[in-house]
Amino acid sequence: MDIKREDTRLGRMLTLDAMRGVAALVVVTYHALGVAPLTASGGWEWWLPQTSGYLVHFAYAGIYLFFVISGFCIHLFWARARAAGVEKPVIDFFSFWKRRVRRLYPPYFAALALYLCYIAYKTPVEVTGFYLWDVGLHLVMLHNLDLRTTYTINGAFWTLAIEEQLYLAYFLLLFLRIRYGWTKTLLICISARVGWLILGRCLSSQAGIEIPVTEAAATNWFIWALGALSVEAALGITKLPAWCYRFSMAVLALVCAAGLAQILPMLDDKTFIHDVGWLLMHPAWGVGFFILVNYSVAAEQRWRLTSHVPRLIPSLAFIGLISYSLYLTHSFVLMHWYWFGFTRLHILSISLLIMTPLSVVFAWLFFRVFERPFMTVAATAKVPAKPRYASNPV
Repeated sequence: MDIKREDTRLGRMLTLDAMRGVAALVVVTYHALGVAPLTASGGWEWWLPQTSGYLVHFAYAGIYLFFVISGFCIHLFWARARAAGVEKPVIDFFSFWKRRVRRLYPPYFAALALYLCYIAYKTPVEVTGFYLWDVGLHLVMLHNLDLRTTYTINGAFWTLAIEEQLYLAYFLLLFLRIRYGWTKTLLICISARVGWLILGRCLSSQAGIEIPVTEAAATNWFIWALGALSVEAALGITKLPAWCYRFSMAVLALVCAAGLAQILPMLDDKTFIHDVGWLLMHPAWGVGFFILVNYSVAAEQRWRLTSHVPRLIPSLAFIGLISYSLYLTHSFVLMHWYWFGFTRLHILSISLLIMTPLSVVFAWLFFRVFERPFMTVAATAKVPAKPRYASNPV
């Protein structure tokens, strides 16, 4: 599928916002149902949560969709400039990070303070060296580099640390993409995944040091890079083969990833076969979502021409708009489900019909207070004063 460069200019993509909204909702539901078996006991109160929990077992993969969309959006500034005719677009490092810090850190710090206060309220806090280390790593979003702090304070925050580290690695990705092209760049990204696994194995066996592997930025760099490739394809800078737009291929990749996710727990995690399966599993999620993003963006470019927006897209896009706040705060809401009188009957209907909507409502309030005031449209790329966009952009 080839999109002519002069016919392309991407504004805010409703499909991406909608996909981000879906990813956020399934992650919230996954976390809500994840505690269901622990709060129900005996008879139907036990098997129903177990069954529903199994049905959403793969909802955690929504984080890999987040990574693909994140790579798409971050690379959009550079890709727009290139599509506008700028031969060598430049992104200023300090302007880029000024915008990132202003956009992401205030709501993150607010959420972090919320969780720290809640923890202090529930359990007396002893200010030890490890406590200060834990909080310090969370403040600078490096807590995913220490296995002891990866899931503390808020178990969902490890993905946010990956995002920030991938933003930092973006400039290296951009250098590689310009210097070597996408084929070699993606090979380097997947090599980083292999290298980090080897590093983790060596540190564990030789020095007794355990580092996070699945939760590391290096092991997810390839997935994030696929999003950057996708935006270039959407703007006609890079041409992708036809299979990269086929919905059936997305389904095939996602089914393969799900199959590996089912098989790997049955294998000894110290074996070569397990390592090979693990190396393939998350990239398979990434490839599936990469194709799905390509398919969805191409579909939106078509239905924009007819001004016919699919019915569910705007509602899901709204969830996508507040998805950062939803991700930051949903665990706090889920921890308080017992306020509503549900103790043993935390079943599918409660999670879906009560807890997920409450999480969305709380996230919307949090968004209005702590996120929206810091949203900015400041550009980070140096583009021509009069970019040569099409007069009738898609």
